[in-house]
Amino acid sequence: MSTTTTRVPTAAGAITAAALASFDSTPDPRLREIMRSLVQHLHAFITDVQLTEEEWSTAIAVLTATGHITDDKRQEFILWSDVLGASMLVDALAHPADSTGATESTVLGPFWFPDAPRREFGESLSSEEGAGGVPAYVYGRVTDTSGRPIAGAELDVWQNGADGLYTVQRPEAPEDHLRGRYLTREDGSYAFIGVRPLPYTVPNDGPVGNMLRATERHPWRPAHIHMIVSADGYQKLVTHIFDAQSDYLDSDAVFAVKGSLVRDFEARDAGAPSTPQGVSGAWCAVRNDLVLAPA
Repeated sequence: MSTTTTRVPTAAGAITAAALASFDSTPDPRLREIMRSLVQHLHAFITDVQLTEEEWSTAIAVLTATGHITDDKRQEFILWSDVLGASMLVDALAHPADSTGATESTVLGPFWFPDAPRREFGESLSSEEGAGGVPAYVYGRVTDTSGRPIAGAELDVWQNGADGLYTVQRPEAPEDHLRGRYLTREDGSYAFIGVRPLPYTVPNDGPVGNMLRATERHPWRPAHIHMIVSADGYQKLVTHIFDAQSDYLDSDAVFAVKGSLVRDFEARDAGAPSTPQGVSGAWCAVRNDLVLAPA
């Protein structure tokens, strides 16, 4: 005599409950909290949009492609974080607005890499002859929130060039081109010569670019110069200065523009009395004072 077994489908809620319960014994309470919340929200998202098997397979393929295109010169995962607003959300939670007057932070971006060369006060960022672009003299002071100068603060600076590209995007460029680390003087002052930055597109020949095109989003970032400012006893500051005359200030692809970081790049004629040494032709100047919060 044969018996027929009736198959009872596993309820979706039971799968979520089992996945959540699998982290109950995680010894680190913060890790347990993060993993349970991740599962809860991921399962809720899948349920909310009724994700299909084909769509889930596509998502896995996109993540795989992201890993394949990421290397020591390109970080596609950071790019995903940036264009989805996650980087700026983490930044906002880590650095809530306050009344201390400290300079606001923004995203690191995918083009920083360590060990930029040490450079002297007022020295050029450029290591490539005939690189072009309009020279930009950037200067200012680094102080604490009470206005006292911070001597010996380090500014790690990097930017794109006249072709809109960063050095890491150009294999033929000198490794140190448009990168440098500067120390402030006793009065907190610093200065360097860069080039006036240009708006540029985030890398869009990979998975992130495919998403931007599919959703009809543009890939442009407004013109800016990156800085990491650090000093003993103070919070590290990751920030930009944005060119006030740039396009895309109101539609940055990575949502990183803050009004307090927008600066005037003031035009100067060739041979003006204040022309920095080594600069020929027309140039521009931008004052950028920086305020660090205590650690």
